[in-house]
Formats: sequence, structure tokens, C-alpha cells
Amino acid sequence: MSPIFKCLICRKDIERSTKTFWIKKGHLLCSTCLDNIEKNTKETKSKI
Repeated sequence: MSPIFKCLICRKDIERSTKTFWIKKGHLLCSTCLDNIEKNTKETKSKI
């Protein structure tokens, strides 16, 4: 079973491997927050 970490933005509990935690240096995001960041990035690029 993978450990439970907190999303960096919304603080939801997310299950990720310890390997992923170390690769991301503790900066883990839930899928919802990650999708929102990607969506905002695409919108910003399309405005330029």
C-alpha cells in the first residue's frame, strides 16, 4: 500500500509512491489541482 501525502495546494489526501515523492521533492499535487494548473497555462498561452 502506498503512503498518503497531502496535496500542496488543496491539502487533500492523495496516495502516491515514496519514489514519486522523492522525484518531485515533496511537491505533490492531486489530479484536480494539476488539471487546473494545466488548463490555466494553456489559456494564458492562447492569449499571447
